[in-house]
Amino acid sequence: MHISSRSGRICLSGLAATLLLVPCVAIGCGGSTVSSSTSTTTTSGSTTTNEYAEAYKSVTWGSTVTVSFPSSCEIMITTSGQPDYTPNAYYLAPATGSDTVVAHTAVTDTPLTLISFASMIKPSLQGSTVTLNDCPTAAGTTTATNLGAIGYLISGTAMFNPFEMNGATPAVADNASYTFTDSLGAQQTAYFLDQCDSHSNGMTWHAHGNPNCVISQVDTGTGPSHIIGIALDGFPIYGGRDINGNVISVSQLDACNGITSPTPEFPNGAFHYVLPIGVVTKYASINCYRGTVSTTTMAQASKLACNMKTMFAMLKNKRENGKRAEATMVMPDGRVMRGGAM
Repeated sequence: MHISSRSGRICLSGLAATLLLVPCVAIGCGGSTVSSSTSTTTTSGSTTTNEYAEAYKSVTWGSTVTVSFPSSCEIMITTSGQPDYTPNAYYLAPATGSDTVVAHTAVTDTPLTLISFASMIKPSLQGSTVTLNDCPTAAGTTTATNLGAIGYLISGTAMFNPFEMNGATPAVADNASYTFTDSLGAQQTAYFLDQCDSHSNGMTWHAHGNPNCVISQVDTGTGPSHIIGIALDGFPIYGGRDINGNVISVSQLDACNGITSPTPEFPNGAFHYVLPIGVVTKYASINCYRGTVSTTTMAQASKLACNMKTMFAMLKNKRENGKRAEATMVMPDGRVMRGGAM
């Protein structure tokens, strides 16, 4: 994966059963030719259908993402980097230096400051193009998921594993909130992770758990879960309900949050990952890959990890007219708050 400090473009290219990385200069990251073929020919000359590729073609992708299929075993996802649901007006970010502390996270007791989505988060979010293998194959052993992107959701935003900063504390268990009245007299509540178990790390909008804001776009409240994303190993990611609409418990899943069972896209059953509903442990997201994924891919994807000490650092280091300027926000009570790093 190539990450540009100017464009924020990334590109993961999957060939055969192994994901390989190729440089990405700009959105597109390769040819524009799209193949509609999802069939492969075996050594005996017979033709088989790639059910996963067919399923990904039938997915309802969000308004901020476009998808194409460059070859029979590749899916290319291009996103604007913006969440395709309405985010909150304010979020909480780890405080540094002279930042005003308004809350602390529940487990790690990290001090948090208040930041604006419109003025601090949205301008820093950057789009990307990622090409993944959509002919997944099971590996002989599992591989622990990396920090950083472990897959992509139908919203075009990233899916991260359960852990924040220290690689051990589930992010959804380390949440916090702060309620205040804004300058218009409206009550606002800022969260570290929002109602979609999501936030930004300064460049990449991502989820650490069941992203209900995304799931609700394709599922009903009681019906079966549909595909909401694809992991780096090519296997699909689902919400937390089975084919009958029943809530899937962690005890039904393997160590990687995986299960082989029928789904709307695979009525005869297929392996897929599940993001359980209401879970705040390490099983809130995918802990390991069951499919083949290269160590290079994981190493490069980890560069998008939640580094809470440097989040929004690019805003603090922004130079205007040759002078260093810090990002600031005027609070309802007139205080001027300097943007924290998350």
